[in-house]
Amino acid sequence: MQTESRVNVEQVVLKKSELLAGLKAAEPTLGAHSSWAEEHRRLHDESFAAIVAAGVPRLFLPKSLGGFETDPVTCALVCEQLADSDTAAAWHVMVFNAAKLMAAKWPKEMVELLWADNPDQLVSASGHTPMQGRKTAEGYIVSGTQRFVSGCDHASWLMSPMLVDGEMHTVVVPMSQCKKLDNWDTLGMRGSGSTDVLLDDIFVPNVQVAEPVLPGVPNNIHFRGQLYLCPSRIVFATYVPVVFSLARRALEQVSALVKDKTPGGAAGKVRDKNIAQAHYGKALAKYRAARLMFYDALEQTWGKAGEGHEADALDRADLYLAGTHAVQTCAEVVRHVADIAATAMIAKGSELERIGRDMETLRHHGFVNESRYASVAQVHWDAELDYPAMLR
Repeated sequence: MQTESRVNVEQVVLKKSELLAGLKAAEPTLGAHSSWAEEHRRLHDESFAAIVAAGVPRLFLPKSLGGFETDPVTCALVCEQLADSDTAAAWHVMVFNAAKLMAAKWPKEMVELLWADNPDQLVSASGHTPMQGRKTAEGYIVSGTQRFVSGCDHASWLMSPMLVDGEMHTVVVPMSQCKKLDNWDTLGMRGSGSTDVLLDDIFVPNVQVAEPVLPGVPNNIHFRGQLYLCPSRIVFATYVPVVFSLARRALEQVSALVKDKTPGGAAGKVRDKNIAQAHYGKALAKYRAARLMFYDALEQTWGKAGEGHEADALDRADLYLAGTHAVQTCAEVVRHVADIAATAMIAKGSELERIGRDMETLRHHGFVNESRYASVAQVHWDAELDYPAMLR
């Protein structure tokens, strides 16, 4: 376990400018291995090492464990900047930090087991399909298949919800006890390595399980800072900004393309066509508005936490709306670009083609797909919620 003196040495809280500047060292490596990640359906080892060196694993880790406790706006900017080099690498901002937000209510011993000796250790998480657990005298027997476990090729641990006698627990299991299924083969976000993971009657000691937490139970001693007063949906800061990079790069690419592109069967360049100009104007407005709305929601959430205000249902819904709208609107931006670029959008191997594939994959993610607009309405109208408790 990490000693107090070692914690003090590693408690370096980086300013926003310093953290973003530090990412510059990682960008050449990420760019060089981006195509490799696409082909092999996981992040390259050197890319993984580069984002670790850049401090990505420590963004949402408590200071007492050697982390940065970074504010959500800075985290979002880190994610967006990384996505400019490789969307799969940027997705690992979420892979590294989602579990650290969830750990606020875990027993102190469980948290220290994972990160006290290694703040950079990856605990890969997914909440898609709960494991099944059976209580024993000394622990639990765990079985099941967890889906879409991004980054599991580089993870030391798997984190998953687990049902025990009808109650939802949280379990962490060493990846050495898990079986990875080679079934992540998608059109987009291929380098995220989001394969399924199988557990077959694995014994797990009590220290690796967090039981259900009653309302009003305080965070464990490591999670008392401003960041951990934010609602759980602050996790949007770790992956939603990928879509801003995709939308902006799509707009940049098509702006360069129209200077010389002449549509088939027509006279004059695309840049002089009113319909193309209208698509671009709409796309630019949607991108700017969605990005401003999202970053404003993060700032509002952070400010309320700093004032000691606990987020209510409407606050959480506002944050959920901003994240969902960002993803769905940026997908519209890329479709506007496709209407301008036409066949250039589907030229295999082009940057626009990959942007389109990645964006289509992201807009169907379960936490931010189009149906989540209805989830926001359910909160505003006091209607029955149709989405999992972990998203509330």
